[in-house]
Amino acid sequence: MTQTNRLSKLVKATSKFPKGIRSTVLSKVFGRVVPMVGTAKIRYLEVSHSKVVVKLENHKAMQNHIGQVHACAMALIAETATGFVTGMNVPDSSIVLIKSLHVDFKRPSKGALTATATLTDEQINAMQHSDKGETLVNVIVTDESGEAPIQCQMLWAWVAKSSLNKS
Repeated sequence: MTQTNRLSKLVKATSKFPKGIRSTVLSKVFGRVVPMVGTAKIRYLEVSHSKVVVKLENHKAMQNHIGQVHACAMALIAETATGFVTGMNVPDSSIVLIKSLHVDFKRPSKGALTATATLTDEQINAMQHSDKGETLVNVIVTDESGEAPIQCQMLWAWVAKSSLNKS
């Protein structure tokens, strides 16, 4: 049985919207929750418990000195996709935190980037039935050529909110 948290309830509530409207609503909502995602204008193209696909256009605010998507923005899109798919599955009593990220830059990017993050059934089960854990979330980032300008590893952890020191 799939546990439903607040994030997945919101995604479900927008599931009947036309794809373009759904993408806009999710992008606006999460751009307010995570301001940097809003500044980057990341678009949510596909959202489910096992897969999240996001897109980042090559716009001026995200460019480096040679007009390509900045290295930090490349890492941001991978982190956003993996964090969202992780957040879809942890209990509301827990919070997700990135534990480590590793990004290898393979070549200059060409145009917009798309990140696809996926979870296995085993990962989803572990997240939904534990207040604490960690998992390496698979993510593939491609550009408009269809190739991957970066290779990433994103390790996410989740912990009970009650265990956080609130000082």
